[in-house]
Amino acid sequence: MEKTLVINPAKTMNNEEKRRRAALRRRCFSLIAALLALAGAAMFFLPFVTFHLGRTDYTFTSLQVVTGFINVNGTPVSLPVIAKIAAAVCPLAFLAGGVLILLKKPRSSAGCFMLGAIAPLVVMMTGNSISSTFLDLGVSRVEMSYHTALAVMLVAGLAAAVLAMSTKGVDKLAESVFLVFACMSVGAVAIITIYMIAAGTPAIAEIGLGEFLFGTEWAPTSGSYGILYMILTSVLGTLGAILIGVPIGLFTAIFLAELAPRRLAGIVRPAVELLAGIPSVIYGFFGMIIIVPAIRTVFPNTFGYSMLAMILILAIMVLPTIVNVSETALRAVPVSYKEASLALGNTHIGTIFKVLIPAAKSGILAGVILGVGRAIGETMAVIMVCGNVVQFPQLLQSVRPLTAGVVLEMSYSYGLHRQALFSIGLVLFVFIMIVNISFTLISRRGVKIDGRE
Repeated sequence: MEKTLVINPAKTMNNEEKRRRAALRRRCFSLIAALLALAGAAMFFLPFVTFHLGRTDYTFTSLQVVTGFINVNGTPVSLPVIAKIAAAVCPLAFLAGGVLILLKKPRSSAGCFMLGAIAPLVVMMTGNSISSTFLDLGVSRVEMSYHTALAVMLVAGLAAAVLAMSTKGVDKLAESVFLVFACMSVGAVAIITIYMIAAGTPAIAEIGLGEFLFGTEWAPTSGSYGILYMILTSVLGTLGAILIGVPIGLFTAIFLAELAPRRLAGIVRPAVELLAGIPSVIYGFFGMIIIVPAIRTVFPNTFGYSMLAMILILAIMVLPTIVNVSETALRAVPVSYKEASLALGNTHIGTIFKVLIPAAKSGILAGVILGVGRAIGETMAVIMVCGNVVQFPQLLQSVRPLTAGVVLEMSYSYGLHRQALFSIGLVLFVFIMIVNISFTLISRRGVKIDGRE
């Protein structure tokens, strides 16, 4: 019996109508995205930044930023090169995205729109350098107003990117949104890196790398910007805190993961987690009231505010990070590892040190990295107990780490002094990068990748 193909005209017309509406919607999205691109590019020629200099306002466009035609009281102003590049990239990215969306290249156009949206953020990050430039001209006060143009470019770029990907369908739009959020994490690191390099290198170039890093005198009023003693204080203080905090934190994690009775673990674990939530200033008060007087009692001829107090405070502060991450890493080790070790006749403690800890090495090292970052970047608690004197670091003498130097002097600094503080921040950032890279390389040793050593 032959089958007869029956075509429903109503259904066919309905499908055709859906396709027609979808095509019309895509065209509308493309047109709106192109219009948003024009709006973002127009900011290039409209007032972008306004400087309020005393009673006088100076407003200029991104075109002036790129070309350098900016004058204050008849004096030409040279803005940072990175600001000029970002200001030039912004309209070009918007215009390229508008052209690509009209040429039915949604992915490429979305990328251009995103680039155009974030480019003004780079200009904003150079605001400190721009302010310093104007202050060097003798201006008493500088206030920048760029939020309107920044908001227009950011909203226009993001909206245009979403509309561009909407032309590919809901699934592609969702994938793009997830990709954007993933890129934001990486982009945050990239932006911070770019900003720290842009803000910190001018002072180092003017002072001299050797004089800045290895100079022993920090006296900005007399033109001395040596931070060697502060570097040594931060490094030795962090090292001391890690030497004390890592064993205590690791043994606590082992106790909670493998040895503690359930009831006792229910008491110890919340107490450790509570340490992570205590504000830094509370640690500082604890150090001032308990640790500093104790040091003064044990060592009568000392002031109490010293590197030892700083080390003890930092050792307490890194504990919750090391304990929580290490415990999670130990619990993530497959149970079969432990069972196999015990079946071979190993003791419980031997299994912990010979099997579980090596297997959880990467997680434990991650906890140590986070602890190092917490210790070297801590400011408030350290300021309250270290004494804040720039001198060669000694255990029972007052010292000043890098973070304390930045916080204590940022409020009244200007010119080269202010730029030098940003350079100190760059040094701290480099330290953290070195620590992360070092521990990453160490953690990869002996770890199997694709079944091979």
